[in-house]
Amino acid sequence: MAKFKHVFYSIFVFLFGFLVLGCQPNAQSTENNTMKQQPYILHFGPQGFQDFAKYNLGDTDNHPVASFRSLRFSPPNLGQVQIENGASSLVIDHVFHVLGTSFHQEDGIEGIDIDAGLNKEEFVTPNQAYQGYVNLMQRVNKAGWKNYFYESDPRILKEDNFRYLKEWGEVIDPSYIFSYEEWKKVISTSVGNSFGYLLYAHGLLLSISIEQKNVTEDGKEQYLVRYSFDTIRYTQRNLMSDTANNIDPYSMSAEELRQAFEKEVKRKKESRAMDEQEAKAQGYRIDEHYVGPDVWQYVK
Repeated sequence: MAKFKHVFYSIFVFLFGFLVLGCQPNAQSTENNTMKQQPYILHFGPQGFQDFAKYNLGDTDNHPVASFRSLRFSPPNLGQVQIENGASSLVIDHVFHVLGTSFHQEDGIEGIDIDAGLNKEEFVTPNQAYQGYVNLMQRVNKAGWKNYFYESDPRILKEDNFRYLKEWGEVIDPSYIFSYEEWKKVISTSVGNSFGYLLYAHGLLLSISIEQKNVTEDGKEQYLVRYSFDTIRYTQRNLMSDTANNIDPYSMSAEELRQAFEKEVKRKKESRAMDEQEAKAQGYRIDEHYVGPDVWQYVK
């Protein structure tokens, strides 16, 4: 069964940038003291360059394949970041690191990774941790983020949500918020004490991972939440490069791009058909009515 086949390519590159930027002095400390009560509003595209320059005093880390922009916050002055995406803009609390990435200068910021706490305090009671999870998912749902299946992945019916979560570590029904007892069971039985979501809204993909990092002797818990935003345009064009005879989609003519896209769509449908057949053999039900975003509007 195909599972997150491509999105982690971006994450690995982001982590490389994180290691490099982590060695640099924190240019954000002065900013934190004066702006800690204000949300940091970040856009994708060329506007994103201006946003990071405004907040980060223009610091940039350039590499042959990408450029990185970083914001860092130190306790107790953790940041609040608003990812601007129209009606689906999302406010993220308790932020301690933001990494913006651009692979193509003309497209501006194409990816934003955020590390944050689940709660304001580093160590919290189990009930406080659960409430932090509830508050997060309420904001995500209110902003209109929907479950996303890659075109080549099987479209598992949301009624099989718990089984899929147990086997793959991913929730496929973000509208369903676990009860307190379910939350404790999910955290304690999942691989690595973590689980995640893959979502989309208005041209962006969002991967969310919630991980329990530590439990103290007195029962306090520590959590890390990782958010990875990518433009659908970048993600789709990056996937197309694997099936376009190594021709960069950004160098294609409009007709070449359309043909390459149609070829990729056909390949993905064939792959999905095989994986869904396998999933059915394993007892999963398929959501035949699932409709994802029209990705071509972002690719072209």
